[in-house]
Amino acid sequence: MSLVPLSPEDMEEKNLPAVERLIAYETVPGMFLVLSEQLIILTASNAYLKARGLSRAGITGQFVFDIFPPDPAIPYELGFAGSLQEVLSTGKPHQLPLIRQELPDQGNKNYNRQRYWDVTHTPFFNEEGEIQYIVQHCFDVTDLVQAKKGLEQREKERWATEKHLGFLLNAMPQQVWTATADGVINYVNQICCFDFGKNAEELKALGWESFVHPEDLPGCLNAWKKALQTQLEYMVEFRLLMWDGQYKWFLGKAIPLMEEGKLRLWMGTNTNIDHQKSNEQKKDEFLSIASHELKTPLTTIKAFNQLMKRTNDIDKLHGFVEKSASNIFRLEKLISDLLDVTKINAGKMSYTIKEFDFGQMLQESVESVQYTSSNHELILTKIENVLYTGDRFRIEQVLNNFLTNAVKYSPRGGKVLINSKVQLDNIIVSVQDFGIGIASNDLQRLFERYYRVDNSALRFEGLGLGLFISSEILKGHQGSFWLESKLGEGSTFYFRLPLSTTSSLQPIIEKHLFYKDESITVSYNKQYRRLDVDWTGFQSFESVQRGGMLLLEMLRENQCNKILNDNRNVLGTWSEASEWAGEVWFPMIEKAGLEYFAWIYSPSVFSQLSAKKSVDIAVGNVVTQFFTDISFAEDWLNNK
Repeated sequence: MSLVPLSPEDMEEKNLPAVERLIAYETVPGMFLVLSEQLIILTASNAYLKARGLSRAGITGQFVFDIFPPDPAIPYELGFAGSLQEVLSTGKPHQLPLIRQELPDQGNKNYNRQRYWDVTHTPFFNEEGEIQYIVQHCFDVTDLVQAKKGLEQREKERWATEKHLGFLLNAMPQQVWTATADGVINYVNQICCFDFGKNAEELKALGWESFVHPEDLPGCLNAWKKALQTQLEYMVEFRLLMWDGQYKWFLGKAIPLMEEGKLRLWMGTNTNIDHQKSNEQKKDEFLSIASHELKTPLTTIKAFNQLMKRTNDIDKLHGFVEKSASNIFRLEKLISDLLDVTKINAGKMSYTIKEFDFGQMLQESVESVQYTSSNHELILTKIENVLYTGDRFRIEQVLNNFLTNAVKYSPRGGKVLINSKVQLDNIIVSVQDFGIGIASNDLQRLFERYYRVDNSALRFEGLGLGLFISSEILKGHQGSFWLESKLGEGSTFYFRLPLSTTSSLQPIIEKHLFYKDESITVSYNKQYRRLDVDWTGFQSFESVQRGGMLLLEMLRENQCNKILNDNRNVLGTWSEASEWAGEVWFPMIEKAGLEYFAWIYSPSVFSQLSAKKSVDIAVGNVVTQFFTDISFAEDWLNNK
């Protein structure tokens, strides 16, 4: 059926309904335009004429597209022509997509107002079943559209706000959670998921009670119940079970969010306070030990003073004076250690740097300790006569601590062997005893602050600060110390002091295929697409960090995913860098592409402990395996 105008004669022949009959549509909401089968305008509602600024006489009898030409910017099938063609072809009503038009504003004829219309073309039939006329119904939905747009905008803003809030909550270092007014957890941030090793849905399903230490759970439940009843702040300290099976201390807090006097939700955080708790425990333990150790010589001095008052025997008096003086010296040593620790904590440990004869200092220190250790034979097996620049008094303090420890932990007497040598531009001093030795599980704790070696049958005096102070003094001289020990066979304590703080070797570099300096050799193994690394000599934080960043660069350049990490030539310890390696370096090199890491142990126990610590605290998916044989390590890597 073609869309052509109908002549007046055709209108008369068609006997179309009277205009008055169609005006009845004025009672229906919206605007109407009535068309003949041939798309001649028969009439329009008053609302339509008013909105368009037209008169009924001006449009009646006109072909619709002469009055309202199709918009060329609108595709045919989406415009009025396509809709009318659809009605004429199918005899069924047709609804157009939402139409946006600018119409004259009734209050200001010079201003066009944008309106939205819902337009439907509906056919009406005569008795023979032929289309007699078509009604175009336009319903103004501008308010609805704007309301919808407002809702969509608010929803978009809400979504953006929630996304922004979620980003902020996930960026926080604490566990963050929310709960409904009746206490049901309905949100957890990513830190919660990471700490507990569960996704958000699993955590909400399990409930927070599943992760609280059984001893802490009753108190937590009571505090939470009280907070829900009173609608007041919730605060509690408890231990939570982490992903690795370890419990850690947290401070849990939650505040009620009130709106118009009604509780809407709870906003909560769990802050990790495990380090503070550990420090508190160490402090309490230290104060207990310190009070006991300080009280013992003081009590002894008071006792000898009482005896001195009561005796007139000169020989006995002389003995009492010597014993009292010995305890005064012991008391002074304890107080001196406490003062040194205070200085270290405050960063006020000072050093008087001068050049001195290291061999002479070593000999004098051994002789001094020998005078007070009649049951032991202190033997200097080798004296290295070398000039060293440092604080002689503080270095002597370190040596005296090592010597007195060797005597203390050899209660049955015997030999103590002292040796010094220059190795790889470092002075190395060793002190070997043949006493009780140290169990392997105590080795990694020995150098922690305030720690003392305990034996089931023996307990030794002292605050356990000597090794901590020695460690800090050696760090101040860019040195380190470590030990080797077997339970029941004795221990050998070592300390190292560098004679030079600058590298004496020029590195050999062949682009990104080979690198070598005095502490590390790295080569790219093209056949197996891996890096082969050989660490050499004594390592420090600086050398480990420098070598680690070199590996990162070479791994990226060669696009490999495996490292053969050989520590067999590592001497001493590199414990200061172990945390950096685990927490910083492993995540960085995993991002660079590392997947498999074969670690060949150093013969040094303390180097082995440093390696284990790095891997234990590392977070990520790098597969690490320890070996003592390089051929096993190569086979393992080559099969990956």
